[in-house]
Amino acid sequence: MAEHLSDEEQLESFKRWFKENGLSTIVVVVLAAGGYFGWEFWKGYSEKTAQAASVIYQQMMDTALVDPGKRLNDSQKDEIGDLAVQLKKDYSGTQYARYAAMLLARLAVEDGEFETAAEQLHWADKGADEGLSLVIGLRLARIEAARGNIDAAIEMLDIEDAKTMTSAYSEARGDFYLMKDDRDSAHSAYLQALQSVAQNDNQSRSIIELKLKHVAPISENGSDSMGASSENNE
Repeated sequence: MAEHLSDEEQLESFKRWFKENGLSTIVVVVLAAGGYFGWEFWKGYSEKTAQAASVIYQQMMDTALVDPGKRLNDSQKDEIGDLAVQLKKDYSGTQYARYAAMLLARLAVEDGEFETAAEQLHWADKGADEGLSLVIGLRLARIEAARGNIDAAIEMLDIEDAKTMTSAYSEARGDFYLMKDDRDSAHSAYLQALQSVAQNDNQSRSIIELKLKHVAPISENGSDSMGASSENNE
């Protein structure tokens, strides 16, 4: 009898506990399960979205592929523009949409449409990760320089840490200073670029060395600061 009463008491205790906590417990379980299945659904959706966007972007790249020295015709530009609009409208959250905007910016620069190019790059920069944002920043600075805003372009690249873009940023500043005929500042910028270029990037290193030699100050004995003599020694 005591055991029976104990069971009834336990049942009543459980009922009271469930009345007080049962609903919240169910809600927690449902939310946890919903979160898991929601995440799985989102992953699947994101993968499908990325795949669809990649197909469209590949079409853009195929259309943009031309032989060296040749330019896209109007029909190719129109096709690229239509595909880019589709990516930016239907897949705006993907990297492919940002790459599409950057390609449109490049084509706009080739046509001298700097305002359009800047607009496309600013669009691509929204939500971009740090690495891509640094690349976009360099292209925006070059556009400003091409528009004649050289001081603004230099200021845009004067950041504390450009990470893997440090050498490219310094080289671009050197180019901008040279546009102002400020050879000393250009030399300093190119020197910084050379010091920070990746060890295995031989092509960039060679180009920077050529630029550095071009602006190297001439010493009194006729040799530049890199040790190149202006006279032929027998």
